[in-house]
Amino acid sequence: MKRVYYLSYFLCLFIAISLASCSDENNNTEIQTGVTGQSWKEGTPVELTVENVKSVSFHAAADWTASTNSSWCKLLTQKGEKGANVIKLSVATSDTQDRTSTITIKVEGYSATSFQVIQKGSTEIITEDTEINRKVEAYLSEYYLWNEEYKELTHNFTKNYEDFFYDGLGSMTTNTLDKRTYIGSDGKTYYRLYSYIQQLPSYASTRATKYVDKEPTYSFGITGITAVSIGTQTNNTIYFCIQGVYPNSPASEAGIKRGAMISLVNGQKISNSNINDFYYSMLLPDEAFSLSLTEDLLEGGSITGTQERTISSTIMACNPVILSKVKEDIEGHRIGYLVYAGFDAGFDEELFDAFKEFKSKNVTDLILDLRYNGGGHTISANLIATCIAGSASQGQVFSSQRYNKERMAKLNNKREEETFAYSNYPNLGTSLSAGDLGLSRVYCLVGEGTASSSELVINALRGIDMEVILIGEKTTGKNVGMEYTDMKIKTNTYRVVPITFQSYNAKGFGDYEKGFTPTVAMDETNPYNESGRFYIHKDYMTDKEPLYAKAIELITGKNLMPATRSVEQPMNGRTRKLPAIFRPGRDGMLRPAQPVE
Repeated sequence: MKRVYYLSYFLCLFIAISLASCSDENNNTEIQTGVTGQSWKEGTPVELTVENVKSVSFHAAADWTASTNSSWCKLLTQKGEKGANVIKLSVATSDTQDRTSTITIKVEGYSATSFQVIQKGSTEIITEDTEINRKVEAYLSEYYLWNEEYKELTHNFTKNYEDFFYDGLGSMTTNTLDKRTYIGSDGKTYYRLYSYIQQLPSYASTRATKYVDKEPTYSFGITGITAVSIGTQTNNTIYFCIQGVYPNSPASEAGIKRGAMISLVNGQKISNSNINDFYYSMLLPDEAFSLSLTEDLLEGGSITGTQERTISSTIMACNPVILSKVKEDIEGHRIGYLVYAGFDAGFDEELFDAFKEFKSKNVTDLILDLRYNGGGHTISANLIATCIAGSASQGQVFSSQRYNKERMAKLNNKREEETFAYSNYPNLGTSLSAGDLGLSRVYCLVGEGTASSSELVINALRGIDMEVILIGEKTTGKNVGMEYTDMKIKTNTYRVVPITFQSYNAKGFGDYEKGFTPTVAMDETNPYNESGRFYIHKDYMTDKEPLYAKAIELITGKNLMPATRSVEQPMNGRTRKLPAIFRPGRDGMLRPAQPVE
């Protein structure tokens, strides 16, 4: 009996020792690797699919890094800190064969641990959308200003490329300088993104400058529209008041001018139900077609007749230099006036010609009209600012850029600086001395549509202590810019234009997301601030144009406005809010990035 007892005792002791040994072995493994609570199972590969991003979780005892031994398996998360963590994995390339990869995690102070992932071979046809979406995801993960949150998103690569781009960025919360909210006409809150993607048209561009092409697009040649309701709330006519036209365009050839009051489009009255469709078709045609526009001829606030004008959209590169002229001998001043509609670096030669003409005529003052200019290439902003300031800008900081945290870490958290391009302007391969105005003050006409590179000019000049006098309304407040890249998929080219940096001037000021407040506040459609009154846009550079007249008054002391008001008979009406419209290549603070292959 005692023998049985002792045998039982030693058997239990052996089992207890064995269990403790196994427990110690597991604990030692966890202690050795610093990884606990992992979601993957030892010996069971994590399965990946082309369409989705896979997340695996674990707890790290210290800071850690992760790596993969294959090119097809992409690690969206490559490092982290002590505590609970998630690694996101995706398939970078497709294949019809089964394949495996090993993911290795190294916790600081511990030995490495690893697990396997597998992708089952697929006969699924990879669509063009899937291909471009994966390239877009890779570019945004590296360059987007808020890439930390972006890399944590779960992506569906099978979406249409536009849905993939806008749904992803629209779902984020940290990108408040890109994702702007606004109140719609229905009182609801909406948002818009400055970042955009577009499939480039197939018609050829023209190399006009060293680095930037003139890129044609379908256009009627109308620079912008102000919508206005004339009459009472119950009985009114909605008009499109033309802000301006591009030179040598279908609109200019048809005789349409700034201030034209359009009451009918294709014989239809402009109404609440069609106003947006007409607006977009007139400003952003995407194919060749014709429009019949009925212009009401007005005099003294009354309709004296109508004029039918037919315009056909055509493929053209729109010259943003709308007007460049010198007004000589006004109270001893020679005043240059430049209406600039967009920072299109393909037209830098024409822009520089304007400044060379100003210099040759020894202008003493400059009025820079940016009221409808939504931005464009930052290099053209450098040209304008440098010519205005002249040799005083040499060697000084034009702007500096803040990138996302990862990129800034590579720069030792020092913002990348760009200097004024006085000695050598790279896009033209020349010094800008021939356009050196050497001014200490500039007068800028601005409005709600003044944004991005327009605001960059204002901020850069103020950064070197130049006096910039703003006349008009508060600007947009877009202090972030885009590094765009072109991606070729099969026969199509896609341009990806995300927000990648915030801009600062030489004094380190860059927080102007609420816009620049005008020095002299003035609404061009109601310069006298009279209730329920609307003043039709007057020709540029005339005494009746209120913002220009105010600039002349500030320069010379000569007051043109009272005489103008005595003969003006404004209409009973009010302007209407139109949707924000972004023209690819014309709006933004744009810098080209290296192409993604």
